[in-house]
Amino acid sequence: MADYAIRVELKGNPTYQEYQTLHALMARMGFRQTINGVDMKGNQRAFDLPHAVYYGSSQADVGTVRTSIATAVKAQVQNDIIVFVVQAATWALG
Repeated sequence: MADYAIRVELKGNPTYQEYQTLHALMARMGFRQTINGVDMKGNQRAFDLPHAVYYGSSQADVGTVRTSIATAVKAQVQNDIIVFVVQAATWALG
């Protein structure tokens, strides 16, 4: 199973409700707005990701993940979007 970092941009002037719908949709798909890791003091904790960035795992390849997210967002949130997906081998945040 691969880990993915995903950024979904809602183009135009998206509303607060559209972003709430997006966040709920992404959570249902298994992608969250936090990532678990170790801080600079060696403590295990959850880190908040930047706005509309999600992290999670899937057995699908990167193209399939992007297509499934784009299809779901277009059907449930709005049509004018950009979806960026990267398969993550390791990460650092700070």
